[in-house]
Amino acid sequence: KVKLAVENHKDWRTEEQVAWLQRLGSEYLGVCYDFGNNLSLLEDPHQQLEKLAPYIMTTHLKDMGVAHDKDGFLLSEVPLGKGILDLNALCDRCQQSNPRIEFNLEMITRDPLQVPVFNEDYWITMPNLPARDLAWIWNQIKTRGNLDALPKVAGQSTAQRLAYEEANVRACFQYARDFMGF
Repeated sequence: KVKLAVENHKDWRTEEQVAWLQRLGSEYLGVCYDFGNNLSLLEDPHQQLEKLAPYIMTTHLKDMGVAHDKDGFLLSEVPLGKGILDLNALCDRCQQSNPRIEFNLEMITRDPLQVPVFNEDYWITMPNLPARDLAWIWNQIKTRGNLDALPKVAGQSTAQRLAYEEANVRACFQYARDFMGF
């Protein structure tokens, strides 16, 4: 009777995860809702959360930054409050779904992930993805994208990377206290 919370991740879209959860139908199986993972699959976190809400057991609380790239867009974890996500709305919905939910910060400091939506290979596993999903993320990039806000660690020493990551984690904790009621 151990509960298992499976993270929504960059290897399946929400509909696939919900179908899997329904097929297994176990009260001990649910979701670790990661606020930003599925942006790389062009999913709006608010719409995704509505579909996953009945299954959410815990979270990976994070904010995400985006910026235009020649092959699509760049995506990266950024300190809370510096990205494109409406964190308070997402947290409120998580708590409505599961009043005992645990919020776990996931602040990874690394070079941005390249999401090559302009590359034909990107679409191989998602040939029927609605254009509105690409339009949604592209609107986020146009209106809220900020290349300068994305972390860059290439070329930094291990000590520099660790200091940068610690500063980002501390900034997240401060934001969570000051603006999110944690």
